[in-house]
Amino acid sequence: MFTKHLLTLALLAFLAGCQPQQPATVDFEKEKAAIQAVIAKETESYYQQDFEAWQRTYLNSPKFRKFGYWEGFPEKVTSNIGFESLKAEKKAQFEKNETLWKGSTEERLNENFSISPEMAWYTFEQISYEKDTKKFLGKSLETRILEKVDGVWKIAYLGYHYYPDTTQTQ
Repeated sequence: MFTKHLLTLALLAFLAGCQPQQPATVDFEKEKAAIQAVIAKETESYYQQDFEAWQRTYLNSPKFRKFGYWEGFPEKVTSNIGFESLKAEKKAQFEKNETLWKGSTEERLNENFSISPEMAWYTFEQISYEKDTKKFLGKSLETRILEKVDGVWKIAYLGYHYYPDTTQTQ
C-alpha cells in the first residue's frame, strides 16, 4: 500500500512539473521604447559612420537576414544572408565614406509593434529628409524583427521597400 501511495505521489509530482508555464509578462511601453532606441541608434551610428556602434545594434549571427528594395540600387533588390556579409559590406562602405543620405532625418509613421519577452516585430513607414533643407529624399515601408540577447534588443531582420521616386516622371 505504501508503494502504491508513493507511486501516486511521484506521478502527481511529475504531472505538476509538466503543466504549461504561464507566459512571461512584458512591460510593453518599456520594451517599445527600448526597441525604438535601438532603431534610432542604428540609424544614427550609420550616418555617423561609427562602425562599432552600428554593428552592436545587430544580431551577429548566421540567422540574421536583410532584404530590401530601392530603385536607386543598380540591382534594385539587395539581400544579406547572415550578418558577416552585411558587416563586410558596411565596413567597406564606411571606410570609403560612401554612406547614402548622410545626415538625413527620418520620420516614422504608422508604427506597429508585437513584443514578446525575447522577440519583437516592428513595422513602420519611414520618410527621409535632407537634414538642412528638409528636402524629401524618400519614403519606405520598413520591417524589423529583433531578438533579445543578454537583455539587449538586437536587429535580427531588416527589411525595407522604397516607394518609386515619382518626382523623376513629373
